Amino acid sequence: MGKLSLWNGRREKRNFFVAMAFLLPNFLGFLVFTTFPVALSLYMSFTNWTLKAGRPLEWVGLRNYLDIFTSGAFWFYLYNTVYFMLAIPVGIMGSLFLANALAGSMRIKDSGRRWKLAAAFAILGVFTVGFLVLMGQLDAALLCAIAYIGGFFGILFGSVTYRTMFYIPSFASGVATVILWTAIYKSDGGLANNIISVFLPAGADLPTWLSSTKNLLGFLPLPEFFANGGFGLGAREAIMIMGVWMQIGGNNMILYIAAISGIPNSLYEAADIDGAGALSKFWYITVPSVAPTTFFIAIMSVIVGLQGGFMQAKIMTGGGPAETTTTLAYNIYTTGFEELEFGAASAVAWVLFAIVFACTLLNWKYGNKKVESAI
Repeated sequence: MGKLSLWNGRREKRNFFVAMAFLLPNFLGFLVFTTFPVALSLYMSFTNWTLKAGRPLEWVGLRNYLDIFTSGAFWFYLYNTVYFMLAIPVGIMGSLFLANALAGSMRIKDSGRRWKLAAAFAILGVFTVGFLVLMGQLDAALLCAIAYIGGFFGILFGSVTYRTMFYIPSFASGVATVILWTAIYKSDGGLANNIISVFLPAGADLPTWLSSTKNLLGFLPLPEFFANGGFGLGAREAIMIMGVWMQIGGNNMILYIAAISGIPNSLYEAADIDGAGALSKFWYITVPSVAPTTFFIAIMSVIVGLQGGFMQAKIMTGGGPAETTTTLAYNIYTTGFEELEFGAASAVAWVLFAIVFACTLLNWKYGNKKVESAI
């Protein structure tokens, strides 16, 4: 018995060292590429660290942080960051509505009826696309043709086709998507203005999109440094519309489809017996049942929103016009890698970390209670 215990102990010890050998590369990588840079940035946020010649490294204490909170620019960039996050609820609701539409079976069981409906849809598509071509709106015609082709196959093969179509853009590179939307938002010849011009009288003013400082809160008496350009659609709104489009058919939709698929059919059957309509079933059954998924998506969206905006500002606007699209993330980049003030950039990064951490704690403390009460 004693020999067996000794043998088991040696085997467990050997297994432990084998496991540690497998974990060691990842652990060392975490220490070198994550722990050390994070600790270094925290230390350097209290210094005047810079790559500019002629200034030695000095400990400055809280000066970088005082400069941040006494600077109107920081509050403006924070305002821009929060402004972009106003699109988050729209994206979440859009994902839920789309997932609810796709979660049920969209297949028509009668094959003959399905083919007749697909044929009618195709004929309508041909007339619509032909009308747009005759009007000279080739970009809009191409967009409608793609939509009608997707709808045609969707009618024939069910919801799987639509799920695939809506999720395919998520595979595209973020940079490629942003470049595409930059072309869409071109003031002269862009797809967005070409479509809008169809519904406006000739000679009407069209949005200038990425070069406009107008915003949806332009009617509010905000401080001057918030750079309101009046009420309307501008660079901020252009980026927000693009963000909503990317959110609705992406990972959030997949999460909601999985959550809705797990709702017992007996709940909907009982609602049918009681005479509940589609809207009532959605509001009183679907929404409460997917509350945990909504809570998770909301937390992740807030975290990503506070850290986001860099790619769009870097590629689409360069932070303009008048810095109205400069977020905290893009400000960290410009301060560190363009102005070479790494100490100040590290301080902004840690302030951003504190904001993200605080928002996450508040969401977890108060949002979780609402989720439990909804369930």
